Amino acid sequence: MTKSNGQAERPMKRPSSAEQGVATRRAILDAAAALIAEVGWCAVTTRAIAARAGVPHGAVAYHFTGKEDLLREAAITATAQALAAPVAMASQAPGTRELLDGTFAWYAEGGLNDPGVALLLDAAREAVRDEALREALAGQMREYRGALSGLITRDQQRGALPPGATADGLAGVVAALLDGLMLHLALDPQLDLGAITDALGHLLGGAA
Repeated sequence: MTKSNGQAERPMKRPSSAEQGVATRRAILDAAAALIAEVGWCAVTTRAIAARAGVPHGAVAYHFTGKEDLLREAAITATAQALAAPVAMASQAPGTRELLDGTFAWYAEGGLNDPGVALLLDAAREAVRDEALREALAGQMREYRGALSGLITRDQQRGALPPGATADGLAGVVAALLDGLMLHLALDPQLDLGAITDALGHLLGGAA
């Protein structure tokens, strides 16, 4: 077959074995992360992962040394992806007020139904017993608090937040508050977000 301009069509390039291996590994990690969110860390099996990924069961053992290593890598990768949006929001928000308003709006609109939230909560629970997982998640949390600290510093410099407390200290308070609120809302969806928003505004000197 030739093109209308007379040039012969080039055959479609088939993925190399290395590219196929990367794609298979990616599919396995995605499947593992989805299953952690759906059924919980302890209930995930390698056979279920293979079935979800659409690969032979042996492919899981070929690409990963064991189930725990696979689940750990899947959780680290997925939580990094889940936290990318909050980190970007903290880095790019006009101010702390806008960040909090946007986060609370996301909660109110059902953001906690995102599978990434269930995975993050389950991974955090597992990290209590897994030092490698804990260190990886701690690094991701530090990145988020660092972005918050930068935002708070800018607000303090322009007078939108009181300068008395350090930006790092306030970032830790805000991050812990938002994380705790996520947990409370996950357990009690009837929690009054409006009252919490007002209270936080008073605590931060009118920032919320």
